[in-house]
Amino acid sequence: MINFTSRTKYFISSKPTDMRNGREGLAGIVREVMGHNPKCYDEAFIFYSKDYRKVKILHYDINGYVMYQKWFDSGKFLKPEFTKVQKSHEISRETLILLLSTAIQTKIAI
Repeated sequence: MINFTSRTKYFISSKPTDMRNGREGLAGIVREVMGHNPKCYDEAFIFYSKDYRKVKILHYDINGYVMYQKWFDSGKFLKPEFTKVQKSHEISRETLILLLSTAIQTKIAI
């Protein structure tokens, strides 16, 4: 599973992202849209595709970017429903694990 420190904060994008973006494209979204520093060691940024079948997590680790990717072969990423209009939303590690491991077609309120 994902190996972050206990201090890591997780931020999920409030809308789907083009999964053709690589590390620089996602870092640009973190800076310009989400309003965060993509090189902050204690933060990880979660992006999902329009069809909810792909997820990418961008994290800066000591001396470079690390990008985690997951493609759901069956089922989909648990679709987030946001209770507030924001550019990004902080979620817990437990919520992230739930989102990544529950490939069912329901929704979760964040």
